[in-house]
Formats: sequence, structure tokens, C-alpha cells
Amino acid sequence: MKVYFRNISYLSILIATLVSCSQSKTIRFETSDDVNALKAYKAQSNHVPVLEKNDIIEITLISSNEKFTKLFSTAVENNIRNQLTYTSGASALKGFLVDQQGFLEVPYAGKVQAHNRSREDVKNEITEKLKVFITEPIVQLKILNFKITVLGDVQRPGTFNIPNEKISFIEALGIAGDVNITANINEVVIYREINDTLTKALLNLNTEEVFYSEYFMLKQNDIIYIPPNKAKTATARYSPVYIPLLTSISLLLTTLNLLIP
Repeated sequence: MKVYFRNISYLSILIATLVSCSQSKTIRFETSDDVNALKAYKAQSNHVPVLEKNDIIEITLISSNEKFTKLFSTAVENNIRNQLTYTSGASALKGFLVDQQGFLEVPYAGKVQAHNRSREDVKNEITEKLKVFITEPIVQLKILNFKITVLGDVQRPGTFNIPNEKISFIEALGIAGDVNITANINEVVIYREINDTLTKALLNLNTEEVFYSEYFMLKQNDIIYIPPNKAKTATARYSPVYIPLLTSISLLLTTLNLLIP
């Protein structure tokens, strides 16, 4: 009888351990044997960011006119550069805000339409308007709050600032520490705002479709959600009930095992 209780006790401990233990992480892409299968990926590398509402833009002016140059530099002075990294919760940044109507208010250049335009287009317009006041102005633009969010079954979920304004889906998963082995990589979701409407796209990481998708290169404010698989969902649902129960049974059986000769 004592051996029987001991075996039951060990079995209860083993089950509780298996249910409660954390899973290791991995990313599992199944690639084709064709060496040219990812050829289309190169076309994605020319991705150009498009300015959007609520973007904070650093406008740098290089000219021989110190008065004008100072007007632009004061808008971003004391900006803490080391916070423009792959971290969450960076402090507020100082720059020129693209307002809800999609305009940038630029000194001497006035209102410039920025929403849904490339950085190069906006830069050229600002440059042309400043030429009325400055000889050969050189204008540079940078998105200060380019960020993406990775949520769900990954090692380090969070919101990440992207200092170089360019990041692929694969790089985003790398920053988040890769997907966990318990992730459902067949139904990865990307949320993106397009023309003031939130859109949703599904990606299957068991195939190569991610490399050819228009969502491979991420845009500012994109949200990636990695859902857990059914097994983890079920475990999360029942663990609060079964783990304490199994632990209690294990302790009871251990006690009986010690008391029964």
C-alpha cells in the first residue's frame, strides 16, 4: 500500500510539473528547396516610409542663415538620442507634429501636406518654399516616433521604437525575442491603419508567404499579434484549477505515505 501511494504521489507531481512548466522558444519557417524561392524578397528592400497623421518629424535645416537654422534646431533641441532605440516607453519626443488634418506646420514654409506622402516629396516641397527666404537650403526629415508593437506568444512583447525607420516582419520577431514554441504560427495577425481605417492581415509562418506579403516590411504603428496554440489556451484555462488540485492531492498522498507503515 505504501508503494502504491508513493507511485500515485510521484505521478501527481509529474503531471503538475508538465502542465505548469514554461515552453522554450523557437521560430519555424519551412522553406522551399528552390534556391530562387526568395527572389521576390529583394523587391521589398526598397521600402520607403510614408508619413502619417500623428508622426513626429525632425526637420533639420542646413544653411548659411543662422537665424533660420536656429528656428528648426530649437524644435528638437535636447532630444535624448539614446532613447531612439529598440525599447518600450521612450519619453515624449520634440519635433514637428503631423496634425489630424495631415499637415506639418513649418516655419516660413507654412502648412505642408504630409499625410500619405513620402518623406522625399515633403522634403522637396519644404525646400522649394524655403528658397524664397534662404539661398540653397538643405532640408532633412526624420520620423522620430516610428514604432511597432509585438504582442502575444513571444518572449518579450512590447512596443519598440525603430530609429532607422525601416524594419521587416522577421526583424520585429527577433526584437521581441522570437515566438514561443506554444505559438500558433499559422494565424499570425498584423493590424495596420490605412486611410483612417484599421485593417487586419493573416500570415501563415509555416509557409513562405510572409516574404512575399505587402506586410513583410512594416509601417509605423503596425501591431503584430502572435496567438497561442490550442494546447496552451486549454492549459491556461484549466491550470488555475488543476495545478492546485494536483498539488493538494500530491501532498495528501505524501502524508499518507509517511503515516502508513
